[in-house]
Amino acid sequence: MRHAARHGTLRCFNHRITDRRETVLRVLRSVFPSFPCFRRFSTLNAMHIRPLQTLAEYGAAEELQRLAWGRSPRDLVPAHVLLTAQKNGGLVLGAFDEAHDPPTLAGYAFGFLGLTADGTLKHCSHQVGVLPAYRDQGLGYRLKLAQREFVLAQGVDLMTWTFDPLESRNANLNIRKLGATCRSYLPDLYGSRSDALNAGLPSDRFEVEWHLARPTVAARLAGQRPTPPQTHELPLLNPAPPDDPDAPATTCAPLPGGPVLLRLPANIQLLKAQRPELALPWRMQLRDLCQAAFAAGFAVVDVLHQQGLSYYVLAPFDLRHSET
Repeated sequence: MRHAARHGTLRCFNHRITDRRETVLRVLRSVFPSFPCFRRFSTLNAMHIRPLQTLAEYGAAEELQRLAWGRSPRDLVPAHVLLTAQKNGGLVLGAFDEAHDPPTLAGYAFGFLGLTADGTLKHCSHQVGVLPAYRDQGLGYRLKLAQREFVLAQGVDLMTWTFDPLESRNANLNIRKLGATCRSYLPDLYGSRSDALNAGLPSDRFEVEWHLARPTVAARLAGQRPTPPQTHELPLLNPAPPDDPDAPATTCAPLPGGPVLLRLPANIQLLKAQRPELALPWRMQLRDLCQAAFAAGFAVVDVLHQQGLSYYVLAPFDLRHSET
């Protein structure tokens, strides 16, 4: 029965081209491959999300990791580990662009079963990656939705994963769009990293919790996201120096009793390229402020992007009616 539920759930992600209009789009895209509109049609209409099946597909997932994150071979999750995890309760999903022949592995997601500190069964989502040519088209979001359906079909209702708290794009997907929350800060989790995204900084991570069956999460996924507050409506922990809006705060405010904003770089990779001397101070400031806030019972509950600046919204966790 479990296998039937698993395959029935995943069939809903088999978005094949089935009508004449889609066939016409495929022909047009082959003639005009550089047109952005046809790239978007390819992603939205020809993407087939399913578990990896062949050794060649697992090998393609290795290569995708290298291209998506600029990693050296020693930092890749090897094909044999992906295959073994998939055969033993884990999940390795691929997003295949079937506008190409053979289909292109455009994105992938890898996770496995684990336990929380109190012994609760969860799905640990270790990686979700998309090729650079397919970014900013909602594919990472669709992979997370596919993960959610698969994990719920297993009878598991909690998923966790980590991400760099300095990466505002990831924060927006994980917190704002998916409805995950964060109460855990893990300093230098992986030690020194050599890949393009992480080199030069301690590998600090947020560990987020995604409670898959909660009505608040279902509402977010249905597009019913709370109206974001304006930045002037909440106190700010780390205001920018008057003469340098890109820099971390020189003086930080104490935690208030209610919701509060925490500023972060709008684009940490651009900041690292243009003003690398600011990257480590930003890392240490967010580490200090987040660890203090989490120890005081706060959680990250939302993300704001206003007037070119990015903020986390933190609130005392009991104010969030976390069981609803």
